[in-house]
Amino acid sequence: MDHREQWQLDYERLITTRAELDRILKLTDGEKKASDALRSAYPLKISRHYLDLIDPGDPDDPIRKIVVPSMAELSTRPGESDDDVHEDEAKYQPVPGIIHRYPGKLLFIPALGCPSHCRFCFRKGRKVKHLSEDEGKAALDYIREHKEIRDVIVTGGEPLYLGDDELEHWISSIHAIEHVEIIRVTSRAAIYVPSRITEKLVAMLRQYRPLYMTFSFVHPREITPDLERGIRMMADAGIVMLQQGPLLRGVNDDPGVLKELYEKLVTLQVLPYYAIWGIHSPGAEHFIVDGQTASAVVGALENQTSGFCVPHLITIARGDKVRMMGWSPEQAAAHLKNRPREESSTPSSIGLMHGAPHK
Repeated sequence: MDHREQWQLDYERLITTRAELDRILKLTDGEKKASDALRSAYPLKISRHYLDLIDPGDPDDPIRKIVVPSMAELSTRPGESDDDVHEDEAKYQPVPGIIHRYPGKLLFIPALGCPSHCRFCFRKGRKVKHLSEDEGKAALDYIREHKEIRDVIVTGGEPLYLGDDELEHWISSIHAIEHVEIIRVTSRAAIYVPSRITEKLVAMLRQYRPLYMTFSFVHPREITPDLERGIRMMADAGIVMLQQGPLLRGVNDDPGVLKELYEKLVTLQVLPYYAIWGIHSPGAEHFIVDGQTASAVVGALENQTSGFCVPHLITIARGDKVRMMGWSPEQAAAHLKNRPREESSTPSSIGLMHGAPHK
């Protein structure tokens, strides 16, 4: 008898061939050519759950763009090699599995496999790497030796692509390090395979609080009833959940789409943390949203929804995350455009307080 859990079975049923995908979606000629051309560099991989979210009759469907290869991925541009994320991250990789760029925190990457391939992924192209026992020990030793580290982000790849036992090994080992105060787990796996959030997984994670689960949603249609049930389990277990994700041209670069996404997440106790624009990577230029557009799109949410439904807006500059703080001209223009006001005849309360004449 097969005693594997549903999520394990779902991970084994991923769509990985063009022929299989074509039978379900009826690919365009361009999608067929792109799938074949990218078979080695960045092959298609899509969960059946996510495939069901795609409107097969709409070649411009935003969900389709996220996972189906397109001819735009084959385009190159001048200076593209300067955006090699792998080469940049290698400067901050003292041992395999560790990226230590910022003081006080670091990334821990136990594996790079994922249950689906986002076509915009900035780590795409890197060969799948799974830490060996010796590499894992060296990575944990590095965290132990650097006592300034208080925040460890377990990321990938995809941490939830690992089995529960291996994931707990890494989390429990990090949690046992005295100077580590918080652990974050960043994941998109449950968006592709909602069955991955199980009672067993949630019970394990809640033992290591304060633990933050950070999701990466890009479109409100990704929030399905099956996934909602899993997220509510995490909320009931006291696990703090955050949202961070990219702004993507033609997918979610629209205030209405973002408002729906963030408001849905907040009702599930997932707080929008940041939205990121302008991450360049080979083959993903067609997804890029520029700074002025990003500022206008997110700025249009101000005073249109609850304050905690509006994420910080960040970008990447010379390898570092930069938070766009303050009130920019673009934000002001977007705000005024979305909040037209008629001139009021009501006296200024400030003027009345200071005895100003009422005209």
